[in-house]
Amino acid sequence: MRILHLSFENFQDVPGLLSRSHSLFGHNGTLATLTPSTLGFPNGIMLNYPLLNSGLIRAIRRMTGRQSVNVQEHELRLRIKGEDLWQRMFFRTRDVIWLNRLQRSWRRFDLGGFDIYHFDGDLPFIFGDRILKKIRNKRIVTHFFGSELRKWGMNPYLRNFARLKFTSELDHTKIDPELIFVPIPYEADHIIPRTHENKVLRIGHSPTRRSAKGTPDIIKSINKLKKKVDFEFLLIEGVSNERCMEMKRTCDIGIDQIGNYAGTGYGRSGLEFLALGIPTITEIPDEYEYLLCEHPFVNATLDNFEDVLYRLLIDKRLRIKKRRQSLRWVREYPAPKRIITKIYEEYRKLHWV
Repeated sequence: MRILHLSFENFQDVPGLLSRSHSLFGHNGTLATLTPSTLGFPNGIMLNYPLLNSGLIRAIRRMTGRQSVNVQEHELRLRIKGEDLWQRMFFRTRDVIWLNRLQRSWRRFDLGGFDIYHFDGDLPFIFGDRILKKIRNKRIVTHFFGSELRKWGMNPYLRNFARLKFTSELDHTKIDPELIFVPIPYEADHIIPRTHENKVLRIGHSPTRRSAKGTPDIIKSINKLKKKVDFEFLLIEGVSNERCMEMKRTCDIGIDQIGNYAGTGYGRSGLEFLALGIPTITEIPDEYEYLLCEHPFVNATLDNFEDVLYRLLIDKRLRIKKRRQSLRWVREYPAPKRIITKIYEEYRKLHWV
């Protein structure tokens, strides 16, 4: 069986890892992306769509406010893309351009010859339903990562065509209870953890977007804490994933996110810290704890973050305890085999395998 994972970008290698994991069940997974990875992850079949990550488009996003992905918890609701007339007109115009580019790749890579289509990010090649109608007799899946559903909404056509709907974001389960939660997959087995601490403890934080991860609040607390205890703070930004991991390896404490500004819980950044055996602080609301199977994160809120970080800095026993818990959990809970097994359980319910 051939399974295609189509993603806007192989962001954090989540679509890529899922596509590779089908081999564990003896099937052939293929990754296709619309635009190159900005962090150096594999691109798979590169469709190279225009109007995506160019400097001009990024500037337009900044000017129009589209760069912000922040959505507060009380603002969560199911949005449908294209509800606004002008937005729908933009999507239709863009589809014409994208279809022209897609035609060059469709036959070359046999994009119509797959058995299952995973649209990782809710974009079925184009906004409209033209391609979905072409593959309507195939098995269609939508899988949400990041802020797409939270900020911009669900594709109305894919909503109707998809037989399975997954999410790897905790708060998406509140936006649409029909979504099936599967954790972010992560390969921790090949990561060599740290074995010692620095003489002067170093705290690391690697936001993709500062506003989404609560970075301004984190920096404010860091500056206050430096008056009470000696430590170093390393802000990791704008580097490849390979370089990011090298820098994280020098840290003793990790911070994923605080404030739940654009998502709830944790992301790949937190998993990377855990895989290195680094105690990691993040904010996970109580209502989502049941989904995370006794996770090892050091939980903190915007209100108590400074106190929680201070305790972790001065309590070596706590850091050792969290290190052990982190390594055990990160090698089991988000393991690709476990995640793809959950996906195949849903396949079986529909008699796809």
